[in-house]
Amino acid sequence: MHALILGARAPACLEWARAFKAAGWRVTVGDSLRWPMTRFSRAICHYERLPEPHRSPADWIEALRVIVVEQAVDLVLPTCEESFYLAHGRHCIPCDVMTSDFKLMHRLHHKGWFAEMVKGWAVQAPETHLLETPESLEAITNPTDWVLKPAYSRFAQRTLLRPSAKQLRTIRPTPEQPWVAQRFAAGREHCSFSLLVDGRLTGHACYHPRYRVGRGSGIWFEPTDPPPIRAFLEHFGVATRYTGQIAFDYIEAADGRCYAIECNPRATSGVHLFDDQPVALVSALLGSEGVVTPTPTPRQVSLPMLLFAAHRHGLNGRFWSDYRTARDVIARPDDHGPLLAQLPGLLEIVGRAISRRCGLLAATTADIEWNGQSLNGAP
Repeated sequence: MHALILGARAPACLEWARAFKAAGWRVTVGDSLRWPMTRFSRAICHYERLPEPHRSPADWIEALRVIVVEQAVDLVLPTCEESFYLAHGRHCIPCDVMTSDFKLMHRLHHKGWFAEMVKGWAVQAPETHLLETPESLEAITNPTDWVLKPAYSRFAQRTLLRPSAKQLRTIRPTPEQPWVAQRFAAGREHCSFSLLVDGRLTGHACYHPRYRVGRGSGIWFEPTDPPPIRAFLEHFGVATRYTGQIAFDYIEAADGRCYAIECNPRATSGVHLFDDQPVALVSALLGSEGVVTPTPTPRQVSLPMLLFAAHRHGLNGRFWSDYRTARDVIARPDDHGPLLAQLPGLLEIVGRAISRRCGLLAATTADIEWNGQSLNGAP
């Protein structure tokens, strides 16, 4: 069996590549970058450099179709926001495509529509308002009670946490670039990563991202298991019949009540919590019976911990204790290539940030992110 795994820049892709290799599959990975870390893993047999889906979705889908046909690929698995382009063009790919329905994924990706979808559930979003005109901001009478963010966004980019009135005036929402205002909820953060097949939960992990890159991606993962979150995933599966990878962010209030903040219908760092169960992880993706859950050991991405967290927390002894006790998700005794490839991969992203005149985090997804724009030109 042969798997094509997309998003080779992402540690999640590396995790999946190693899992499929352990399960006896041949693994090809693809990306638009020249030097993504997974390209250098011993888990893969081939690397395919792809067009940028953001620039030309049709060319990207056609490139995938050719690879699938010529290399006899049995399954295509996305890990990043190329998931949306793949879901939209999945009818052109002659093999199993591990995404859910595009319309459902769009509804989940849009932060306002997601909040409306889970209204009235046992775990629901905080009060959320969709902002599509400058006039809609007039409803936000006390900005410090709210969190404002683009309806399509990732890594907490452009998020305004309890903004001032001056910050509020910088927002110009439109129907094409909507924002949401979500009432601020205080509490402990949790993130979940789950696998579902036709709505049935087959794999589930929950964790607290104790350290992040800024306010964005978690880089240190402490396994947790609040019962309301597990129940939420089971209810979500029944309600949507979702298939594929999905992740949610939550706030657990002091009284134990959980709020679902937003959804990422794709892979996230939670997949690393299954690093010691690779065969079971692949089986769960393919629909095995039961629910695979992780062991309690913390995991981390060690290089970002040193680059982006140490300068903020390095004087705190707990930080270094956490650093020593967590297992790195990149380093493996039998697979050193990705560990060494992190530096050239980072330099390539820096080059993209400079050439595209954007921030470093924005450069990591500029070619694959989807912000609700029309895909009518795609297949």
